[in-house]
Amino acid sequence: MSFIKPLQIKSLVLENNLVQAPLAGYSSMPFRLLTWRFGRPGLLATEMISAGALVQGSPSQDQYLYKSPAEGPVQYQIWGAKPDAVGYAAARVTECGADAVDLNCGCPVRKVRAAGAGSKLMEDPLLIGRLVAAMRKNTDLPLSVKIRVGTAPDNFNAVEVARIAEAEGVDWIIVHGRHAKESYGTPCRYGEIARVVQAVSVPVVGNGDVRDGASADRMFKETGVVGAMVGRGCMGAPWVFDRIKTECDGLVYTPPSRREIGDILLQHHDLLVELIGEDRAIRHCRKLGSFYSKAFAGAREFRGALSFVNTRDELEGLLRKHFI
Repeated sequence: MSFIKPLQIKSLVLENNLVQAPLAGYSSMPFRLLTWRFGRPGLLATEMISAGALVQGSPSQDQYLYKSPAEGPVQYQIWGAKPDAVGYAAARVTECGADAVDLNCGCPVRKVRAAGAGSKLMEDPLLIGRLVAAMRKNTDLPLSVKIRVGTAPDNFNAVEVARIAEAEGVDWIIVHGRHAKESYGTPCRYGEIARVVQAVSVPVVGNGDVRDGASADRMFKETGVVGAMVGRGCMGAPWVFDRIKTECDGLVYTPPSRREIGDILLQHHDLLVELIGEDRAIRHCRKLGSFYSKAFAGAREFRGALSFVNTRDELEGLLRKHFI
């Protein structure tokens, strides 16, 4: 029996319980649109959006706020450590067409932690409660927090954080199965996610090491979560959600051909041009290429050549050479 099924969070009805994770530097509109087109998860997610920058009216956030009419449901993720700012940000993204809103309490990046935000918030559960309360006052959309299982090896405090967030009005909780000091190479701590599931009455979604049908099944079976979030597993593989659904149904998944993957990367470039312009799109594709090509022989040669590409014609020529 497949664990993949529709999921309702408050008034938001999702066609399945697979969620694309917020990915800093990647999950802008082009990434999400391709993920929807080729994988169709129940819910997409933006990059992290700075509450402070929104308060200041910084135009740098405009690309993160943009949602295409062709996308599926999108969760807007906010980061910040000041209740007034995150409250304002919740109202702003609601106006921009968000389908759900999330507070980032898990990012381990130094500059985010230095601002007292991201995974640093896990060290102050009461502050998380105040942040959630401020956001709850400013949006009626489904509201979540994305947390880690703890702050360090000696402090697995996700249950405490989750209970406080629930008391302040979150509709669901997303748990990344690593503590704040663990890298992505550390195995997911399914038992700690399960503790959160057992401790709260709101739905819990699990995040960590989900990249195919077998790993999704493990997340559901070992934790009791209602949904699975996929992060790094969908980078360079927007079809991964289709693979998960197919394999969870007990069927064999046929991935896109090498040539089709090259075409998808070119589509990614063209969508980026619409959002951020040609120069920035090409530079971003140099990073994207390492993900799209990682499974193929000759990937190192391709990545080396990609670093010298400066135009769409050059990119297309390189893709025709390597993705045939």
